[in-house]
Amino acid sequence: MNIQPKMEKRTRRRSCLGCLGWLLLVLVLVPAAVVGGGWLWLRWHPPFGARSTAKVLLVGLDEPTRGVGGGQRRSDTIILCAAKLKANTAALLSVPRDARVRLPRHRAYAKINAAYSEGHINLLQQTLAQPNVLNDRIPYYLVLDSETTQAVVDAIGGVELTVPVAMNYDDNWGHLHIHLHPGKQRLNGEQVVGYLRWRKNNHGKVFSDDFHRTERQRALLTALAAQAHTLDGAKRLPAAYAAFRRHSWTNMTPVQLAALGWSMRQLHSETVTGETCTIDRVSYVVCDWARARRSWQTVSR
Repeated sequence: MNIQPKMEKRTRRRSCLGCLGWLLLVLVLVPAAVVGGGWLWLRWHPPFGARSTAKVLLVGLDEPTRGVGGGQRRSDTIILCAAKLKANTAALLSVPRDARVRLPRHRAYAKINAAYSEGHINLLQQTLAQPNVLNDRIPYYLVLDSETTQAVVDAIGGVELTVPVAMNYDDNWGHLHIHLHPGKQRLNGEQVVGYLRWRKNNHGKVFSDDFHRTERQRALLTALAAQAHTLDGAKRLPAAYAAFRRHSWTNMTPVQLAALGWSMRQLHSETVTGETCTIDRVSYVVCDWARARRSWQTVSR
């Protein structure tokens, strides 16, 4: 009786099962080793050093960037972020762009959005660090513009936002056309830029003030964080990060950016309160900086 073919079949079967087992072992152990090694490395080399809270200044410019530094553009968005790295939570504090402040080494009062155009990120940091403003110099910054927002939102597959009112505005000279229906919906990058930039409708009867705009800015950050933590969003993160780096600048490393993004799984947001008024024929927001300092000191400890 010839048993050689049967033995060869069994040997091949065992060989195939053995290869499959090794393949599964590699597919499981290699990612686990990478994740575990990365976790150990971060444990011994924290991205923000000994700090348990990362304080980051998020700045959005009001015009597309042309060259590093953003030229003479003003800061349309100013948000302070305090990220609790171990708790994976972050607090956002929006500063109205029309907030009335005295810039360092300037005698006259101005809107805080002029700080960036006068002295870029350094002067904005100095302005916020003044004792009568927030009394805290934010060490890290991230500067972007509408091109960054559009590219990142498209790369991550859009975001789900609630449009509060019908937004219809056309500016042919500025190449801005906003047409959004109210309600919860998924917006692409161009629509999100319109959602953020909208100030009033064509007929002028429906409008948005500084506080409404800061609410929409924080809503976008919350939506982006939620999208990034979905399976589909996680798969798109490399493309979103590449788009982000092409259109923005920061003093944070890629590891620090990743740690900041991970900490935004839970967000708490608010804005610096104040009253809109006209002083010397200029419209300002006169902020309650004392209250803002207390709030910021609480969340940034």
